[in-house]
Amino acid sequence: MPGVTTLALASALAACLTGIGGYAYGVHVGTAQEQAAQKARDDARETLRQQAQGRIDTSAQAHQAREYARQTTVRDIYHESEKIIDRPVYGAACIDADGVRLLDRAAATANGQREPDPAGPAAQPSAAPAR
Repeated sequence: MPGVTTLALASALAACLTGIGGYAYGVHVGTAQEQAAQKARDDARETLRQQAQGRIDTSAQAHQAREYARQTTVRDIYHESEKIIDRPVYGAACIDADGVRLLDRAAATANGQREPDPAGPAAQPSAAPAR
C-alpha cells in the first residue's frame, strides 16, 4: 500500500503548507492592521501637534503685538522728556542757597525735629574755596 502512505504524506504536506500559508497570510494581515493603527495614531498626534502649534503661533503673535505696543509707549515717554537746566549745580560753591535749605529741611525731618521757619532766603554761600 504504497499509494495510501504517499496519499497520507501528500495530504499531511498539503495541510502543513496550508497552515504555513495561513500563518503567513495572518502575519501579513496583522502587520497591515498594525501599520494602519500606527498611521491612525500618527495622524491623530500630528493633528494635535498642529493644533498646539496654531495656539502657540496665535499666542506668540498676540505677545508680539503687546510688546510692540509697550515699546511704542516706552519710546514715546523717552522722546517726550526734555531737560531743563535752571542753574548749574556745581560752581564755585558746592550747593546754592536753595540746596542748603532743602538739605536742612531733609535732615530736620529725618531727625524728627520741626522744620525751621522759612522766614527768608538762606545766607549767601561763603567765599571759601570748595573742598
